[in-house]
Amino acid sequence: MASLRIGLCIDPDAAASAEAMRLLPGSAIVVFPEMVDSGYAALSAGAAPHRLGDEMLARFAASSLTLAPYCIAGSVYLRHGSPSTSNTSLVFHNGRLIHRYDKIHLFRAAGDHRYFRPGKRIESFPLKLPYARLRCGVIICYDLRFPELARAMALQGIHLLVVPARWPSIRDDVWQTLLKARAIENQIFVVGCNALGEEGGYSYAFDPLGEMVFSSRTQPSARVHAFTIELDRIV
Repeated sequence: MASLRIGLCIDPDAAASAEAMRLLPGSAIVVFPEMVDSGYAALSAGAAPHRLGDEMLARFAASSLTLAPYCIAGSVYLRHGSPSTSNTSLVFHNGRLIHRYDKIHLFRAAGDHRYFRPGKRIESFPLKLPYARLRCGVIICYDLRFPELARAMALQGIHLLVVPARWPSIRDDVWQTLLKARAIENQIFVVGCNALGEEGGYSYAFDPLGEMVFSSRTQPSARVHAFTIELDRIV
C-alpha cells in the first residue's frame, strides 16, 4: 500500500509560516492541538466561544485548500447547536466542514465542566485519497484514558485515530503509554498532536504494532512537523 503524509501545526499562525510552506507540501492531513487558539488560560481569562463561519474557523477551512486536503482543526471552544458550548474538533475537506466531534470525557481538574457540555456522538469519517480509502476518528485529550471510546470507533472500521491534546509534559509517560495502547489494542495508527508551553508537551505517532513512528522530542520547540506512515502496516 501507499504512504500517508501527516502534518502537525502546533498553533494557528504556524499554518501561514515559512515552516509550513517548506514541510507540509504533499501532506494528506494537517492536524492542530486541543484548544488551538487559546488554551485553558484564555478560558479562565474570559475568552468567548467561536461560532461556525467565524474568522478563526474560516482559516482552518482555508488550510484544507492550501496545506492539505484534510484539516483536523484540533479543538476550539464552540457555541453551536447542542451542546450549547463544547470542546469541539472540526474536520474540513477541501474547504468544507465534513465532521464534528465534541469531547465526551471532560477533565474536571482543568475545569472542563465549567465551560463545556459533554458530547454524546461517536462517529468516524472517510479519508478519500487518490491512492487509498481509509476511515479516521478523532478524540480529544482526556478521552484517551477511556479505551471503550477508541474501541467503538475501531468497530466502525477506522484505520487512524487522531488525538488533539494539551497534555502536560510532566505526564508524558502516561501520554505515550495510552497512545501506544490504543494503537496496539485496535491495530490502528494513533497520532497525538500536543500543544506547546505549560499546558502541553510532545507529540507522537504509533503504528498498529505499537512502534513509535514519530516523536517531536528531537525538535521540541518547532511549530510545524511532518512525517509519513506506511499504510501496509495496517493489519
